[in-house]
This record gives sequence, C-alpha cells and structure tokens, in this order.
Amino acid sequence: MPASRFEIIRNEILDQCYVHRPIPRDTERMVKVFHHDSDLEMKDASAAEFEREAAYLMGRGLIEAVADDRAKNHMRYRITSAGIDQLESEGFRV
Repeated sequence: MPASRFEIIRNEILDQCYVHRPIPRDTERMVKVFHHDSDLEMKDASAAEFEREAAYLMGRGLIEAVADDRAKNHMRYRITSAGIDQLESEGFRV
C-alpha cells in the first residue's frame, strides 16, 4: 500500500531534522527543500501541512519545538533521541 500524504510529510520532517541535527529546522525551510526534492504529486504541500504533521510527531515524542529567537511566535523543530532511535531502527542512515 502506498504511503499516505501525511506519512510522506512526517517522514520528510523526521529525515530533515535527522540530517540537520542538532540545528532546529523551521517548516518554511523544510517545505522549500521538500518541493525541490519531491515529485510533482507533492509540489502543493504547504507549511501549514508541515506544522500539523510536526504537531503529530511532537505528540509521539519524535521531535521537539524550539522557540526561534529571531521571530516571535515562530517555532523550529529538532529531532529527539526517540526520533533518532526510530529512524535508525528502520535502517535510516545519512
């Protein structure tokens, strides 16, 4: 069964947070990278979708939010040790 749109976005968030750890990533930047690297079907993915899926991943303890000192009410996300463990248990390596 093909991955759902939500799963694809969640995996992208985890992948980007893993690759750039420990530096937090904001969803606007994640979307830009995703659009550059993704297929045409997902070119319409938005920062709002990434924010919703980031909230889901935070609820699972796989990423955490970090306040952005440069922008009020703007969050960045970084992977947690649980997120790293999950990716590495699935065979993810950079």
